[in-house]
Amino acid sequence: MEKTSPGRSHTVILADVSASLRGATAADRGRDHTKAVTPYLEKAVQARNTVSLGAFGGGGDVEWPALRLSTDWIWKNDNPGNRDRRKEDAPGCLEKRLSRAQQTVPGSGGTDILAAIRSAAAVLDEDSGREDSGNSDSGNSDSGNGDGSGVNELIVLTDGLSTAGCADLRPSRFDDDKEIDAFANVCRAAAELAEESLAGVRVTFVGLGRTAGAQPAPTPAQASWLNRLWLRLCAETHPKPAGAEDCRAVDTPVPETLRRASQPKPPVDPVVRFGAGHARTYPIPGAALFDPDSAVIREQGMERVTEIAVEVRNSPGAEVQVLGYVDPRGGSGNNLLLSQQRADAVAEVLTAHGVPGVTAYGRGLAGACPEPVAGSGTRNADEALQCDRRVDIVVTK
Repeated sequence: MEKTSPGRSHTVILADVSASLRGATAADRGRDHTKAVTPYLEKAVQARNTVSLGAFGGGGDVEWPALRLSTDWIWKNDNPGNRDRRKEDAPGCLEKRLSRAQQTVPGSGGTDILAAIRSAAAVLDEDSGREDSGNSDSGNSDSGNGDGSGVNELIVLTDGLSTAGCADLRPSRFDDDKEIDAFANVCRAAAELAEESLAGVRVTFVGLGRTAGAQPAPTPAQASWLNRLWLRLCAETHPKPAGAEDCRAVDTPVPETLRRASQPKPPVDPVVRFGAGHARTYPIPGAALFDPDSAVIREQGMERVTEIAVEVRNSPGAEVQVLGYVDPRGGSGNNLLLSQQRADAVAEVLTAHGVPGVTAYGRGLAGACPEPVAGSGTRNADEALQCDRRVDIVVTK
């Protein structure tokens, strides 16, 4: 396996080793994906693919305990008995390597799933045999490829709870497909979703929503939302309009049987609370903060943000995020930039008044405000417009 057979397809497996999936202490039992991935390993061996195994957590770094291992049991092997033994032994060998990879302790807390996917895309793109998949000189006319020959695959083993980068889910409400659209827009504008970076690569997510340790578990509806989110973000990395065809999420059982080594102690993960009961949102209408097309906070808005800062800084340990939105009147090219600038402006005021660790995200067009309904008596057109261009300060304990 240490040799790399030329011209074979590539199967890359990414294992999320963050605390939300693996547990934070030696006493926790984490999710073990080994058996869930066995069919993919067997398929890779049948197709004689190259296989890479990576482990990721926060910070965007991927450790590669196995990079470009050949499972080509035919290549440079003319002995039928040896071929059979290599073919039979390879899946078990890969399972052991995957099991060890899942014991990797990340260098920093949190989870950056998109950063890991970008690293996998780079590995696949660097594969010199990508254009010649399935055409290696095996020394035998029998290709032995089986199902899946010529297809690069990416298998992502994760609970889907990203807490870093543009796909930070800590303030998410987990109930609105408009919010999924906003995530896709923000990540694309932040260049964290490279269009067509996984063209021709079949992507499978395994274990979405299956958390471990102290991390709360999602409801079935929230788990469904997570599936839709990652399938949408995956589709953004494939050619349109058929990109979604190469993205799927499977509901394979992932048992809590993994035991962490006691040393070193893994870093603490930020907690995703699924928008239920642990967060307080301070929505500030746009007119109270900014003039049209401006990111300069007005005087009356400064007073309101200062009041919130005084209240929030008296809640030690709270996580504070500022989410900026704009209304539909501006050009689409300006939406994300203006919403980010407004979120940054409010975050600067909060920080200046003693609120630590504030993060700011521009979300572009708002997705949580209903359209004005004539005669409803609940919200007139101007009120709805101000809600559309609001800034939310989300405080999570």
